[in-house]
Amino acid sequence: MGLSFEILGPVRVQRDGQPQRVPAGRPAALLVTLLLHAGAPVPVERLREELWGRCTPASAVANLRSHASQLRHLLDSPGRPARLHAEHGGYLLRVEPGELDAAEFERLATEGHAARIGGEPELAATLLGRALGLWSSTDPSPAYGPATADAFDRLRERRAAARETYAACRLDLGDPGTPALLALLHDHVTEHPLREPAWALLMTALHRAGDQTGAVRTYQAACRALDGELGVAPGPELTELYREVRRHAPRPAVPARRRAASHTRDRAVEPHGPRVPHELPCRTAPFVGRRAELARLRDALVDGRRQPVTVAVFGMAGTGKSALALRAAAEALDAFPDGQLHLDLGGSVAGTPPPPLQVAARVLRALHPGTDEPAPSGIAEARARVRSLLFDRRVLLVLDNATDAAQVDGLLPVRGGCALLVTSRTPITSDAPTLRLKPLPAADALALLRATAGDRPVDDEPEAASAVVSFCERLPLALRTASGRLTEGPHWSLSRLARVLRDERYRLAETGLGPRLGASYRRLGAAAPIFRRLGRAHPGPVTAELTAALSGAPPEDAARALDCLVAAQLAEPAGPGRFHIGDLVRLYAAELAADEAGGDRNGQAGAGASWR
Repeated sequence: MGLSFEILGPVRVQRDGQPQRVPAGRPAALLVTLLLHAGAPVPVERLREELWGRCTPASAVANLRSHASQLRHLLDSPGRPARLHAEHGGYLLRVEPGELDAAEFERLATEGHAARIGGEPELAATLLGRALGLWSSTDPSPAYGPATADAFDRLRERRAAARETYAACRLDLGDPGTPALLALLHDHVTEHPLREPAWALLMTALHRAGDQTGAVRTYQAACRALDGELGVAPGPELTELYREVRRHAPRPAVPARRRAASHTRDRAVEPHGPRVPHELPCRTAPFVGRRAELARLRDALVDGRRQPVTVAVFGMAGTGKSALALRAAAEALDAFPDGQLHLDLGGSVAGTPPPPLQVAARVLRALHPGTDEPAPSGIAEARARVRSLLFDRRVLLVLDNATDAAQVDGLLPVRGGCALLVTSRTPITSDAPTLRLKPLPAADALALLRATAGDRPVDDEPEAASAVVSFCERLPLALRTASGRLTEGPHWSLSRLARVLRDERYRLAETGLGPRLGASYRRLGAAAPIFRRLGRAHPGPVTAELTAALSGAPPEDAARALDCLVAAQLAEPAGPGRFHIGDLVRLYAAELAADEAGGDRNGQAGAGASWR
């Protein structure tokens, strides 16, 4: 049977079905933290923060080693591979599929929601019931660090969504308001008094059970909770359900909002009704790190209960903005039962991006296909139609690679649980939560190389692996592209890849960053000629004086050009009057300058393009 780990309640470890004694205090907190990051190295700095917070003692690293030693004694057994490894300045815990209750809960909940969306409520109820059964009646201990506490908050949010979907499936299957279902929903609204779908489900179950008085009192309790905490009245779904109960209408089925997922196919063929689109693509590339960023995005998305929310991610080419946005959208999927849209607005490569009217029309087609309504006469009408379709619904719009604010403005209605997640090179929203994405930390970049190239090449050639990470400047796109060489055959190794990347003639082409940088370059306008001259700069800080000397431009023009580079994410401030331009960006500028001078892109400045 091996090991099994339980963290959805008191921390427990079993070996071959026999309980093991888990060391109390910080060793247990370390175990939980590593379990929540299973399979990925957790840097020592992050572990220090999780276990000691801001009051980190001087002996923290030594204490960590001691705690890790206690865990190895708990987890390891003769003749079996070690579970806990010291790796890349941190610790990595290996957990097999099916061993961790939190991972099993996530898997069962995801499969259960998918079954409901696919119109299989019986299978969905079975899967979700198993998922909910993994939670102990005792909530997980709150005595953990900030990142671990955030992870448990997300798990509780997933449990809340799973409870509601499970109850909706039970009602779909004809549950007459049994005591077990009523007890689950009573506990649920007590724990989550601001979730209107939960109140609606409880009212429905009570009405099914013939308890009209209880249903009315439940509505009144919902009103008190929403008014007392948020200062708002119940939404139209809950209000209409209350009217049905007061009219002594036939015992209702599941509230319309909660039926949306299971009736996806029926709604999709209605000629004049909004459908439930599910457009998020499945990401197959490895995704490593970004846990703090993921938590921030996910929390911002699901916090939009009654008011729509916009969240924006920006950063230089290759930092993994799209991958992060899609991962966050997938993890927040349950919060948007009315649909998820995904549009690539073309801002990641040079070209003509779709105009705002085309973007709004594309959203309209996704939400309202097959309609015989005339096309909108202009952008204002198109956006108004989008807002009407999204009003009081919970739809997630992922607008990837936006080029300007006009592409994404005016799409969200005044009320409802919709969310707009935007990625772009530069900030395009000023009144929304914004996250600037930087290159990966060194440990996470090495973990991504390991995930793409494999464990053995990295373990066999650690110095070459570190060099590859450095030459790729810890950019996920560059790392994935460059490490693709290793799949071409045994004649490629990390040592050879590091040698190729060290040669500036080939580096830009091997990382695949050139076409992506082109989309940033085209935004420079009058600063473009000065940027090209910076290709002659030596590695190191860049100043306005150096820029003026290289370009022949007046000092003020050079300073303004550097400001434009910062805005386009091609340079980064490095102190008063100083700027940092990465080597890959510098090589791209040199390649442009060579083209301008009539040089051959396959010559000295850009020969790597022909070798890829």
